[in-house]
Amino acid sequence: MLKKILFFGYILLFTIVYNTYAQEQANQVIAYYFLTNYRCASCHKIEDFTREALKENFSDALNSGKLSYQPTNIDKKENKHFIKDYQLFTKTVVLSLIKNGKEIDRKNLDKVWDYLGNKQKFKDYIKKETASFLEQLQSSS
Repeated sequence: MLKKILFFGYILLFTIVYNTYAQEQANQVIAYYFLTNYRCASCHKIEDFTREALKENFSDALNSGKLSYQPTNIDKKENKHFIKDYQLFTKTVVLSLIKNGKEIDRKNLDKVWDYLGNKQKFKDYIKKETASFLEQLQSSS
C-alpha cells in the first residue's frame, strides 16, 4: 500500500513540475538566429554578437526560460517553414513573443547587417529590441 501511495505521489509531483515547465515555455520570448549550412565570417559574427548581447544583458531571463536563444538552420527540412513564416531572404535575428503557446508578435531585426561593423551598436540594438519584447511579455502576463 505504501508503495502505491509513493508511486502516485511521484506521479503527482512529476505532473505539477511538468505543467509548471510547460506553462513557462508557453510564455516566452524566442530570439532566433536563422542560419544556413554555408557560414561566412559575417554570419559567425551575427551569431556571436547576438549570443553575447543576450547573455550580458538578459542572463536572468535566459536562466528562467522567459528568453530563449535558438540558432536555427533553415537548410534543415524541419526548419524550412521559417523561410515562409518570417519571409526570410538572408541570415537574420528574429524575435518572437509567445503567449499561451502562440506567437502574438514578431520582429525581424534586419539592422543586424547595418551594425555588423560596430559591435557595441549591434549589441545595443539587440538589447533594446529584446528588452521591448520582454516588457511586452511582462505586460501581457
